[in-house]
Amino acid sequence: MAKKKNKKNEHRLEFDLKEFFVEKLTFKNGKLFFGSNSRINDVANIIGIDIKKAMKDVGLSQNSNVNHILDDEQIAELALKNNIDFEKVEDVSAVNVVEKILQIMDKQNWDSTAEVITRPPIITIMGHVDHGKTTLLDTIRKSNLTSKEIGGITQTIGAYQIEVNGNKLTFIDTPGHEAFTEMRANGSKVTDIVIIVVAADDSIMPQTIESIDHAKAANVPMIVAVNKIDSVGANFDKVQEDLLKIGVVSEQMGGDVPFVPISALKNKGVDKLIENIVLMSEMQELKAPKNILASGTVIESNVDKNKGNLISVIVQNGTLKIGDNIIMDDFVSRIKSMHDDKGKIIREAFPGSPVEIFGIGQSPIVGSKFVVTKDKDAQKIANEIHDSRINQLRKITNNYNVADLFERINNSKKAFNIILKADSLGVLEAISSKLEGFSNDDVEVKIIRKDTGEISTTDITLAEASKASIYTFNLKTSPKIMAFTKNRNVNIFEFNIIYKMFEDVQNKINGLIEDKFEEKEIGKVEVKKLFTFSKIGTILGSIVREGSIKKDSIVEVIRDNKVILKTKVLSLQFEKSQLKEAVKGRECGIVLKDQKLKLQEGDILIAKELVKVN
Repeated sequence: MAKKKNKKNEHRLEFDLKEFFVEKLTFKNGKLFFGSNSRINDVANIIGIDIKKAMKDVGLSQNSNVNHILDDEQIAELALKNNIDFEKVEDVSAVNVVEKILQIMDKQNWDSTAEVITRPPIITIMGHVDHGKTTLLDTIRKSNLTSKEIGGITQTIGAYQIEVNGNKLTFIDTPGHEAFTEMRANGSKVTDIVIIVVAADDSIMPQTIESIDHAKAANVPMIVAVNKIDSVGANFDKVQEDLLKIGVVSEQMGGDVPFVPISALKNKGVDKLIENIVLMSEMQELKAPKNILASGTVIESNVDKNKGNLISVIVQNGTLKIGDNIIMDDFVSRIKSMHDDKGKIIREAFPGSPVEIFGIGQSPIVGSKFVVTKDKDAQKIANEIHDSRINQLRKITNNYNVADLFERINNSKKAFNIILKADSLGVLEAISSKLEGFSNDDVEVKIIRKDTGEISTTDITLAEASKASIYTFNLKTSPKIMAFTKNRNVNIFEFNIIYKMFEDVQNKINGLIEDKFEEKEIGKVEVKKLFTFSKIGTILGSIVREGSIKKDSIVEVIRDNKVILKTKVLSLQFEKSQLKEAVKGRECGIVLKDQKLKLQEGDILIAKELVKVN
């Protein structure tokens, strides 16, 4: 289990890796036994062949990363080409060490030497758009800054901390709804209290209900801030009654949810809201160990062209320090620098604190958990987590057959199938999430396989069968794969700028959407006289009363306020001249395409044209 490592004023949790790792790649009596995925250098070493030969055998370029992860078919192909017997064994993967450490933290199963402290609550503000979430966050933040700080701060780090009467409170300063959803999707519970903002003059709206559903699902206590209480039409009682209907019962009505009337814009009632937050946090008795290696959650992840990866985290347990080795997502890196929420450089951050860290080599996903480790095998831990996640991706995206794909293709929507390959897992998931959001009423974007590493022959075969396009990010396609693609009608698109990839996909989706038209009325014409000719039929002597009529107009014939005929204009003329269009006040002769019905003087023609609406 955990091994203690005592230092002055410090306690560290380290783990015996034998607990977490299962041997998944063995070579016994000339036979290769392998699990779901393995790195190419490991496979080459264990069967005793040169790494460059191994790359060639599976169709990778000689410049490929030696840590490239091979799937089942590639490992089997490598064994076959080297005349080695093989057997696929039951899937094995490491227990997620990050999860393990966080479980120990969550259960408060701390060592007797751990210094347990009361930590600040972490608060997320949610609610419907325009109900005042951002205004409330700004008001709370600015009211707790000095004038010097207000002038010097130009941006936040995704969260901030205030202190009221000795009580520290941490607010997640992001679009709460989206951040909360992403974190819950990644299995992270970072919020202790949710503030639901409801406008007093608008009451509950769709996003209000959705926010409450998220809070309930996460089992996080709520406080309702009834905002704009001083506005015209404000009705506190109606807000209470409407929320009661969806199961949110105020304290005033005998429930357990505090309802606080406020005006975020005028900073009225906000102090009362803060009092309720402090009281609710005290009731939760939030505790965390201070003198252990830190763990927590990513709340923002951005890339700055000058500073590189900027990652905002909430420290939930322990003390985070400059120089710490951090396992985040599925990679290991060292913290080079840290800022607090006021932009001040700091050397350490305690439980409940928001901090922006620098020097991390990759961008993790929002909601990712992190732990600090002293273990010499930290990279091995990260590799195992990475490989396990890749395996899960492959299970998800390969859990169908070609018949399923064609069923998807033949549904009511047009399909744009994509096989997505990227150089890192974080980027892969970020891109796939964005691309699937491009689906619309006409076209469904479906990521049928996503994986890290270079394109394989399996990818090409699947792309051909499913009529999918292959998109890669920060990868080069090997000449062997390009040769394999020849005559297979498979398109490969390589990108190293994400927004360029998004633009390309969007343009291709637009090309799949069929033009849609609707009829638009352009004019009204009255039939004045009828002239019949044996070769032409009936010419309608008419006058344009409104708008215009064109040579190719669609026409509805109205008599006694009913449509008796719908047809098209066959010809339009004035005396002996052919017209393209006759406008208001113009007399003209009209020949209709359908002349089965005999028209009468006084009939009205409604002229229409088809207008593209998409």
